[in-house]
Amino acid sequence: MTLTQKSTAVRTVTACIFCVLLCGMLLLFVLLPDNTFSETEKRVLSDFPKLSLSSVADGSFEKSLETYVQDQMPFRNFWVGLGSYFNFALGQNGTDGVYAAEEGYLINTPAKQNDRNLQSNLKYLTNFAQKVQIPSYLMPVPETGYILEEKLPPHHKVYNDDAVYAAVSEKTDGTYTVVDLRTLFKANAADTQLYYKTDHHWTSNGAFLAVNAFLRAAGKPTLNESDFTVEHCPDFFGTTYSKAALWKKQPDVMELWHIPDAKVHTVVSDLGKGVVAQADDVFFREHLQAYDMYPTYLNGNHSLTHIVNPQAPEGVLLLLKDSFGNTLATELAAAYREIVMVDMRYYRTQAVSDLVAQYGVDTLLVNYSTDSLVNDTNILFLK
Repeated sequence: MTLTQKSTAVRTVTACIFCVLLCGMLLLFVLLPDNTFSETEKRVLSDFPKLSLSSVADGSFEKSLETYVQDQMPFRNFWVGLGSYFNFALGQNGTDGVYAAEEGYLINTPAKQNDRNLQSNLKYLTNFAQKVQIPSYLMPVPETGYILEEKLPPHHKVYNDDAVYAAVSEKTDGTYTVVDLRTLFKANAADTQLYYKTDHHWTSNGAFLAVNAFLRAAGKPTLNESDFTVEHCPDFFGTTYSKAALWKKQPDVMELWHIPDAKVHTVVSDLGKGVVAQADDVFFREHLQAYDMYPTYLNGNHSLTHIVNPQAPEGVLLLLKDSFGNTLATELAAAYREIVMVDMRYYRTQAVSDLVAQYGVDTLLVNYSTDSLVNDTNILFLK
């Protein structure tokens, strides 16, 4: 066989293999049922788009069809992961919104800055505190990358937490006592894992530091780690793992800090549905069997959550929060008789200020990440 014949044979075999693979993928795409949800990416996958003259004319059908094909591609996890590792190998660390950092950390890139929205949010929070006229505290949660900057890759974007804290102090007109976690967290970051490695939330240890920082600011007795018994729950993969698609990363261990002998009762309500869950606990253990384990804390994010601990000292706390508040509240329940927890992303019923009289609230705590303070668009519903 001549060199030309060998070259032709190689090209022919290569083309045949490619055609077989292409036809096989197409056949699988047609035969396999659509997936509705990606557990690893923690998101709903696209359905086949509805075909209409208007959607074809404006180009929306083609865009939706492209998204559908990408979402329903056979062996999707493999291809998504392959793309992520390929980008990482090319030095494009952070292009997917997550930095692959030292010690296995997956850290969100800095939040987008929206100064106008930040000032608007702070205005609504200030107006609310002035309306309810109870001791009010604002505790922003620093971004993981701000606290663990030394673990980030050498070339990374700047985190703007200092600017957010400066705006909080300047724009709230003294209506809030600001609980500043920056120095406290940086001082403890070397010895304590304050944030998950595969998730953007703080760990139970990080939340515990924040709990005591708030209690000190409020003039209440602080808690000790010995006030809790700790249950370790392995194999937790969080939001940054899902976003980064670096599937070889090791999971975290989630911790549940139980209040010994406490007869805590939790009632979870949602808009238009009333009570959707309740338990004699702050942990909803059925979520430990799911891929997304974080809703184990207070059954996840809901419009209104009411926690009662008859063994705790007196005090009724109104906690306005994003998802960081879920872990925080499970530990704060050891210090407050009642916690009324509101998530403005879902709360649209009566005015939140009405809850102050309804539950006899004596203290307000606003616990948002700096990212949420800048970019959340639901605080405007706070009244």
